[in-house]
Amino acid sequence: MRNILLLSILTICLLLTQSCKFEKSNNTFDKKETEESQKQKSYEAIKKQLNTVENCIIFDSTQVFKSIEDILELKRFDGKVVYLDFWETGCKPCIEEFSYLPDLKKKFKNKPIEYLYVVTYREKESKTYKEKVWRRLIEKHKLTGVNLLISKDAKQRFYARHRNIVDPKWADIVPVYLLFNKQGEVANNVAPRPSSKKILYAEIQGLLDEE
Repeated sequence: MRNILLLSILTICLLLTQSCKFEKSNNTFDKKETEESQKQKSYEAIKKQLNTVENCIIFDSTQVFKSIEDILELKRFDGKVVYLDFWETGCKPCIEEFSYLPDLKKKFKNKPIEYLYVVTYREKESKTYKEKVWRRLIEKHKLTGVNLLISKDAKQRFYARHRNIVDPKWADIVPVYLLFNKQGEVANNVAPRPSSKKILYAEIQGLLDEE
Protein backbone atom coordinates (compact mmCIF):
# COMPACT_ATOMS: atom_id res chain seq x y z
CA MET A 1 0.00 0.00 0.00
CA ARG A 2 2.84 2.32 0.89
CA ASN A 3 4.54 1.65 -2.46
CA ILE A 4 1.32 2.44 -4.32
CA LEU A 5 1.01 5.72 -2.40
CA LEU A 6 4.60 6.70 -3.18
CA LEU A 7 4.10 5.84 -6.84
CA SER A 8 0.98 7.99 -6.97
CA ILE A 9 2.80 10.96 -5.41
CA LEU A 10 5.71 10.62 -7.85
CA THR A 11 3.30 10.44 -10.79
CA ILE A 12 1.50 13.61 -9.66
CA CYS A 13 4.82 15.45 -9.22
CA LEU A 14 5.97 14.38 -12.67
CA LEU A 15 2.74 15.61 -14.25
CA LEU A 16 2.99 18.93 -12.42
CA THR A 17 6.61 19.35 -13.55
CA GLN A 18 5.72 18.65 -17.16
CA SER A 19 2.78 21.03 -16.90
CA CYS A 20 5.05 23.79 -15.58
CA LYS A 21 7.55 23.20 -18.36
CA PHE A 22 4.80 23.30 -20.97
CA GLU A 23 3.37 26.49 -19.50
CA LYS A 24 6.81 28.08 -19.44
CA SER A 25 7.38 27.06 -23.04
CA ASN A 26 4.06 28.58 -24.04
CA ASN A 27 4.90 31.80 -22.21
CA THR A 28 8.27 32.00 -24.01
CA PHE A 29 6.55 31.44 -27.34
CA ASP A 30 3.89 34.05 -26.57
CA LYS A 31 6.55 36.56 -25.52
CA LYS A 32 8.51 35.98 -28.73
CA GLU A 33 5.34 36.28 -30.80
CA THR A 34 4.45 39.56 -29.03
CA GLU A 35 7.93 41.00 -29.63
CA GLU A 36 7.74 40.09 -33.33
CA SER A 37 4.30 41.66 -33.56
CA GLN A 38 5.48 44.86 -31.89
CA LYS A 39 8.54 44.98 -34.13
CA GLN A 40 6.38 44.60 -37.24
CA LYS A 41 4.05 47.38 -36.06
CA SER A 42 7.07 49.58 -35.47
CA TYR A 43 8.36 48.97 -39.00
CA GLU A 44 4.96 49.69 -40.51
CA ALA A 45 4.74 52.92 -38.51
CA ILE A 46 8.14 53.98 -39.87
CA LYS A 47 7.05 53.27 -43.44
CA LYS A 48 3.87 55.26 -42.92
CA GLN A 49 5.83 58.10 -41.36
CA LEU A 50 8.09 58.29 -44.41
CA ASN A 51 5.14 59.29 -46.57
CA THR A 52 3.68 61.87 -44.20
CA VAL A 53 6.42 63.56 -42.19
CA GLU A 54 8.85 66.11 -43.55
CA ASN A 55 11.68 65.18 -41.23
CA CYS A 56 12.05 61.41 -40.83
CA ILE A 57 14.51 59.61 -38.59
CA ILE A 58 14.93 55.88 -39.13
CA PHE A 59 16.52 53.54 -36.60
CA ASP A 60 17.60 49.96 -37.25
CA SER A 61 16.82 50.66 -40.88
CA THR A 62 18.67 47.65 -42.28
CA GLN A 63 15.88 45.46 -40.96
CA VAL A 64 13.21 47.63 -42.57
CA PHE A 65 14.95 48.52 -45.80
CA LYS A 66 17.43 46.03 -47.19
CA SER A 67 19.01 48.52 -49.57
CA ILE A 68 19.22 52.18 -50.51
CA GLU A 69 17.15 51.32 -53.59
CA ASP A 70 14.32 50.24 -51.26
CA ILE A 71 14.23 53.77 -49.91
CA LEU A 72 14.33 55.39 -53.36
CA GLU A 73 11.35 53.28 -54.45
CA LEU A 74 9.10 54.85 -51.81
CA LYS A 75 6.13 56.88 -53.03
CA ARG A 76 7.58 60.05 -51.54
CA PHE A 77 10.39 60.01 -54.16
CA ASP A 78 8.18 59.37 -57.22
CA GLY A 79 8.78 61.87 -60.00
CA LYS A 80 11.23 63.92 -57.94
CA VAL A 81 14.86 64.88 -58.20
CA VAL A 82 16.79 63.39 -55.25
CA TYR A 83 19.91 64.88 -53.70
CA LEU A 84 21.67 62.12 -51.73
CA ASP A 85 24.26 63.00 -49.12
CA PHE A 86 26.57 60.26 -47.81
CA TRP A 87 28.06 61.55 -44.56
CA GLU A 88 29.46 60.37 -41.25
CA THR A 89 28.95 61.58 -37.70
CA GLY A 90 32.68 62.11 -37.14
CA CYS A 91 33.36 63.78 -40.50
CA LYS A 92 34.07 67.50 -40.04
CA PRO A 93 33.84 68.43 -43.76
CA CYS A 94 30.48 66.60 -43.94
CA ILE A 95 29.07 68.60 -41.04
CA GLU A 96 30.50 71.91 -42.29
CA GLU A 97 28.45 71.47 -45.48
CA PHE A 98 25.21 71.48 -43.46
CA SER A 99 25.49 75.26 -42.99
CA TYR A 100 24.82 75.68 -46.75
CA LEU A 101 21.63 73.60 -46.73
CA PRO A 102 19.21 76.41 -45.75
CA ASP A 103 20.15 78.37 -48.90
CA LEU A 104 19.80 75.27 -51.05
CA LYS A 105 16.37 74.42 -49.66
CA LYS A 106 15.19 78.02 -49.90
CA LYS A 107 16.25 78.11 -53.55
CA PHE A 108 14.13 75.06 -54.40
CA LYS A 109 11.28 75.51 -51.94
CA ASN A 110 8.04 73.92 -53.22
CA LYS A 111 9.93 72.25 -56.08
CA PRO A 112 9.80 68.47 -56.70
CA ILE A 113 13.06 67.67 -54.96
CA GLU A 114 13.85 65.41 -52.00
CA TYR A 115 16.87 65.28 -49.72
CA LEU A 116 18.23 61.92 -48.55
CA TYR A 117 20.94 61.77 -45.89
CA VAL A 118 22.72 58.45 -45.41
CA VAL A 119 25.05 57.47 -42.57
CA THR A 120 26.53 53.99 -42.30
CA TYR A 121 27.64 51.84 -39.38
CA ARG A 122 29.86 48.78 -39.26
CA GLU A 123 28.31 45.61 -37.88
CA LYS A 124 30.97 45.29 -35.14
CA GLU A 125 30.82 48.85 -33.80
CA SER A 126 28.54 50.21 -31.09
CA LYS A 127 25.50 51.11 -33.15
CA THR A 128 23.56 52.36 -30.11
CA TYR A 129 26.13 55.08 -29.43
CA LYS A 130 26.26 56.06 -33.09
CA GLU A 131 22.46 56.35 -33.23
CA LYS A 132 22.51 58.87 -30.36
CA VAL A 133 25.17 61.03 -32.00
CA TRP A 134 23.43 60.70 -35.37
CA ARG A 135 20.07 61.83 -34.01
CA ARG A 136 21.62 64.74 -32.10
CA LEU A 137 23.32 66.01 -35.27
CA ILE A 138 20.11 65.68 -37.29
CA GLU A 139 18.25 67.80 -34.74
CA LYS A 140 21.08 70.32 -34.36
CA HIS A 141 21.47 70.94 -38.10
CA LYS A 142 17.77 70.58 -38.96
CA LEU A 143 18.31 67.95 -41.64
CA THR A 144 14.77 67.99 -43.00
CA GLY A 145 14.23 65.17 -45.47
CA VAL A 146 14.84 61.45 -45.09
CA ASN A 147 17.65 60.40 -42.76
CA LEU A 148 18.87 56.85 -43.12
CA LEU A 149 21.19 54.87 -40.86
CA ILE A 150 22.19 51.74 -42.73
CA SER A 151 24.94 49.13 -42.63
CA LYS A 152 28.23 49.67 -44.43
CA ASP A 153 27.52 46.49 -46.39
CA ALA A 154 24.29 48.00 -47.77
CA LYS A 155 26.20 51.03 -49.02
CA GLN A 156 28.83 48.83 -50.64
CA ARG A 157 26.11 46.77 -52.32
CA PHE A 158 24.64 49.98 -53.71
CA TYR A 159 27.97 50.93 -55.30
CA ALA A 160 28.51 47.40 -56.57
CA ARG A 161 25.11 47.38 -58.32
CA HIS A 162 25.84 50.73 -59.97
CA ARG A 163 29.52 50.15 -60.75
CA ASN A 164 28.91 50.81 -64.46
CA ILE A 165 28.25 54.47 -63.59
CA VAL A 166 29.51 54.81 -60.02
CA ASP A 167 33.14 54.03 -59.13
CA PRO A 168 33.12 51.55 -56.18
CA LYS A 169 36.08 53.40 -54.61
CA TRP A 170 33.63 56.10 -53.53
CA ALA A 171 31.94 53.63 -51.17
CA ASP A 172 34.58 54.41 -48.52
CA ILE A 173 34.68 58.18 -49.00
CA VAL A 174 32.64 60.93 -47.33
CA PRO A 175 31.20 63.37 -47.97
CA VAL A 176 29.88 62.20 -51.32
CA TYR A 177 26.79 63.56 -53.06
CA LEU A 178 24.68 61.99 -55.76
CA LEU A 179 21.86 63.39 -57.88
CA PHE A 180 19.00 61.25 -59.18
CA ASN A 181 16.67 62.38 -61.95
CA LYS A 182 12.86 62.17 -61.79
CA GLN A 183 13.00 58.61 -63.11
CA GLY A 184 15.10 57.49 -60.14
CA GLU A 185 18.28 57.09 -62.21
CA VAL A 186 21.73 58.26 -61.11
CA ALA A 187 22.30 61.52 -62.97
CA ASN A 188 25.58 62.43 -61.26
CA ASN A 189 27.51 60.10 -58.96
CA VAL A 190 29.88 62.86 -57.78
CA ALA A 191 27.48 65.80 -57.56
CA PRO A 192 28.57 69.25 -56.36
CA ARG A 193 28.53 69.95 -52.62
CA PRO A 194 26.01 72.35 -51.08
CA SER A 195 28.85 74.89 -50.66
CA SER A 196 29.29 75.04 -54.44
CA LYS A 197 25.94 76.88 -54.55
CA LYS A 198 25.41 78.18 -58.13
CA ILE A 199 27.09 75.14 -59.70
CA LEU A 200 24.85 72.76 -57.74
CA TYR A 201 21.75 74.92 -58.24
CA ALA A 202 22.23 74.93 -62.01
CA GLU A 203 22.58 71.15 -62.09
CA ILE A 204 19.48 70.60 -59.97
CA GLN A 205 17.47 73.06 -62.06
CA GLY A 206 18.52 71.21 -65.21
CA LEU A 207 17.11 67.95 -63.77
CA LEU A 208 13.92 69.71 -62.65
CA ASP A 209 13.40 71.07 -66.16
CA GLU A 210 13.64 67.62 -67.73
CA GLU A 211 10.35 66.06 -68.78
